[in-house]
Amino acid sequence: MAQLPQTVAPQLHIAGATGFETKGKGSKQKQQQQEIAREDLSVEMATWADDSEDVTAPLIVAESASNEATSGDPVFTVEDAIEHVGFGKYQLILGIYVGLTWVADAAEMILLSFIGPAAQCEWQLSPSQEGAVSSAVFAGVFVGAYAWGLLADTRGRRVAVLTTAVFTSVFGVLSALSPSFLWLLISRALVGFGLGGTVVVYALLMEFLPVKRRGFWLVSIHICWTVGSIAEALLAWLIIPRTNWRWLVGVSALPFVFLLLFYPLVPESPRYLMVKGDVEGTMQALRKISKANRKSLPAGRLIPSLPLGGTLTRKVETLSSEVRDEQKVSLEEVEKGDVGVIGKPEVPKELGMIETIQRLFSPELRRTTLLLWFLYFANSLVYYGLVLLTTQLDIKDGKSHRCDDPSPSKKAENICHDGKPLYDDTQYRTGLISSIAEVPGVIVACLVVDHFGRKMSLAGLLVACGAFMIPLVSPLSEMATNFFLFGARSCSMGAFSVLWAYAPELYYTQVRSTGVGAANSNGRLGGIVCPYVAVALIESCQRMKSIFLFAFFAMLAGVATFFFPRENKMRKTPD
Repeated sequence: MAQLPQTVAPQLHIAGATGFETKGKGSKQKQQQQEIAREDLSVEMATWADDSEDVTAPLIVAESASNEATSGDPVFTVEDAIEHVGFGKYQLILGIYVGLTWVADAAEMILLSFIGPAAQCEWQLSPSQEGAVSSAVFAGVFVGAYAWGLLADTRGRRVAVLTTAVFTSVFGVLSALSPSFLWLLISRALVGFGLGGTVVVYALLMEFLPVKRRGFWLVSIHICWTVGSIAEALLAWLIIPRTNWRWLVGVSALPFVFLLLFYPLVPESPRYLMVKGDVEGTMQALRKISKANRKSLPAGRLIPSLPLGGTLTRKVETLSSEVRDEQKVSLEEVEKGDVGVIGKPEVPKELGMIETIQRLFSPELRRTTLLLWFLYFANSLVYYGLVLLTTQLDIKDGKSHRCDDPSPSKKAENICHDGKPLYDDTQYRTGLISSIAEVPGVIVACLVVDHFGRKMSLAGLLVACGAFMIPLVSPLSEMATNFFLFGARSCSMGAFSVLWAYAPELYYTQVRSTGVGAANSNGRLGGIVCPYVAVALIESCQRMKSIFLFAFFAMLAGVATFFFPRENKMRKTPD
């Protein structure tokens, strides 16, 4: 292979590879250089595995201020800038906004365990109709997550954040005014449609975080979900016995109103702006981050960070001199900038909505997409099943009074009184305890996600969740029931936290919101199904079947985690 001219060759650096020369000074020196290179190599990977093998594509990127374009000017990427300014005041303020979104989302979801039984008592609903109240919300999320993800990837993150907050707050209030069961179903479905957009806010936060401790921050934000869960359980205990469920529904919509008030603080993602080719807008966004964090931006000119095209060899496990001879980057490609070489980077074309969806099923993303869909389905099924079970499991005296007399009239007498659910403090206490259980789950997830990695942490928490659920197949005392529900809910929440941190890292910027939104959307199919498993089966006295289904899917999801093609611990996020 002909050597590149000296004016070009020094500019080509694989991130982290140091000590390489095109000419050696003796075989011993070559061996020493190769050994050092193997130890020091820290390659920026854009890893997109198809169904048959794990394919890795290195990026040629700027080494911050050390690399120079052919003109001699230093350059940097958005990733370089975010790493350089680090975590500070800017990310903290954005994190508070995202946290409030999580509080609002959790309140609407935990509300489902109280609104279904309340509606059943007011309108004398059948078990399937009661389950439909929850399923309507998940059906709305199923559609909304796709829609908001596409909107965020094609029109911007800020637009999606605004519209989802408006949608959810308006129809949340209308739900409280429902004059009929049909009105309630439709309004709750539209609330769910709005809730599907919360994934955009989470993806937005991820795009502002540096690599170091990114997993920790993405997982720790879920403590805000737990705050919302606990607050909703306390509000239900306070409001329903004294008034009715409509007041609880109205109060639960208020956090989204606060999100609208603070919307002007929401920034646009610099990654999104750069991918769309808005270099000036990207620089303005980066300057705001650096000013808030009191850090300067890297010296030089902003360029995109793109995967290599051409024929550059994709395997970098062994960087011997022979392998380096196989790295064929033509001089013509270098001069045109077609391979992501600094100096003349090519900005990727803007994808339309159809192209964005199709990209999720390209050979390099197909396995990731399908696995994420199943993991979100199983996690949603189990988590929301546990939420509904807190008000469905009879625990007094260790036996199920609901099934002593299976006649519909007798069961109605057991659960309703004066048009309200016949709850004593036991049900509210169980709901509160299981919500508090999410706190240790999130703490454990924070501790393990960067230490053991995403895949191992996710698998362990899911299997443990299934193990905690199995003893619940039989009626137990209040203490025993609370113990196993506590453990299962804790592990389920921890698993969900890790999954939410892991999923955005698996997609690049052009399809990130759509990819995570689609996974979240398909996951809500589990939410649509879970009321019939957690409500209809329990009320028809098939408790064992219900619990075993939840435990089975939790453990199966834990096994499926190991089939993801890449582990993202301490890796940069691809643009």
